[in-house]
Amino acid sequence: MSHDEWRRILCPVDFSDYSAAALRTAGNLAASLAAAVTVLHAQPVDAPAYFTPSQIQTLKNQLRQSRKAAERHTADFAGKYLPSSVPRDFRVVEDEPVRAILRTFKEGGGNLVVMGTHGRTGLTKIRLGSVMESVLFQLDAPLVTVGPEAKNSPALGVLRRILCAVDYSPASRRALEQGVHLAEKTGAEIFVVHVITKSESAVSLEEERKSLCDWVSPALRERCSLTEIVRHGNPAEQIVSLAETDRASLIVMAAEPRNFLGSLFFGTTVERVIRHSPAPVLSVR
Repeated sequence: MSHDEWRRILCPVDFSDYSAAALRTAGNLAASLAAAVTVLHAQPVDAPAYFTPSQIQTLKNQLRQSRKAAERHTADFAGKYLPSSVPRDFRVVEDEPVRAILRTFKEGGGNLVVMGTHGRTGLTKIRLGSVMESVLFQLDAPLVTVGPEAKNSPALGVLRRILCAVDYSPASRRALEQGVHLAEKTGAEIFVVHVITKSESAVSLEEERKSLCDWVSPALRERCSLTEIVRHGNPAEQIVSLAETDRASLIVMAAEPRNFLGSLFFGTTVERVIRHSPAPVLSVR
């Protein structure tokens, strides 16, 4: 997807503090990108297994009767957290949240998704799953996630410093291109970081920094204020640490398809960063 197509941001809400943080982020990004925001609220029909078809239909009718009230509440909620200058529209749908988000996006409800997450961990996460993770690995588009450590940031979506984590993969290059595009639009500084893992520890920081500088094309470097950084250690821990010390406004990184069992027990790097980052995270498939 072309960066210039980021003209509508889809922001799912459930009226929680996490949704409020996501709306603030979406609103400030929309203002920077001259984009509009679609605010989506999903009302799942959760009928007990023993309900008859007629009882299920009655339940659906009751939900439809409350739709107007839900739409008004969605509009009021958005009015509290979106800048008044940002165009917006509202959608209330009767569906399970993940399905609603993916379907609305596919039907043209956005080019970029911004959403909050409470960051469940442990057995609760394994048993219940996570809307954010399901969307992250099914959505074929950029996703900005506001995690539990980022929701209280006073300047959500106001881009001053962008931290782009790369591993030299084609997906990382696409992530860097999108980070550079945002830096161009907002005048933000961009820091490109590569973390040397334990298996690569024989490589010196100086050698790796030269490799990183060579990997970043001169054309990208000319478009914004860009600095290369190399660290040793665990990628997620180092990315989060840099975001804290450098007061990053946004982390940009690639989200690769995951191995199910590995992700279930240990999580991917991008999932770990989202849970602990002090800033929103833009994940690029």
